[in-house]
This record gives sequence, structure tokens and C-alpha cells, in this order.
Amino acid sequence: MTELEMADLKTRIAVLETKGDAAEARLNSLEIDVGKKFDRLEAKLDEVLQAARGRPTWTVALTISGLMTVVTGLAVYVVTHY
Repeated sequence: MTELEMADLKTRIAVLETKGDAAEARLNSLEIDVGKKFDRLEAKLDEVLQAARGRPTWTVALTISGLMTVVTGLAVYVVTHY
């Protein structure tokens, strides 16, 4: 191998090492950004779940709604027939 070929190979290796280092830095930066976004998402999800704990379940809400409908119907019946 000639000196010119060796210099060319060394240059190519240096360029590849530089590209590898840049790709690794971008990957690390991306991992940090994704981690921060997941942390914010987890905090928002915790807020939503905590707010939902104070509300009645769908079964309770539908039961109350149904009972109110029956009571209103019976009240109207009693008022109109007696």
C-alpha cells in the first residue's frame, strides 16, 4: 500500500469516526428529549387519573340518572291523577 492510499484510508476512518460520534451525540440528545416528554406525559396522566378518582363510575351515574327519571315520572303521574 502506498502512502497516498494509507493517507486516504486514515482520512476515511477519521470521517467515519466523526460521523459515528455525531450520531451517538444525536442519539443521546434524542433519548434525553424522549425521556423528558415521557415524564411530562406521565405527570399529566397522573393528574387525569387523580381527577377521575373523585367522580362516580358510569354504573353509578347511570343508576342515579335512571332513578331520577323514574321519580320524575311517578311525580308527574301523582300530580296529574290525584
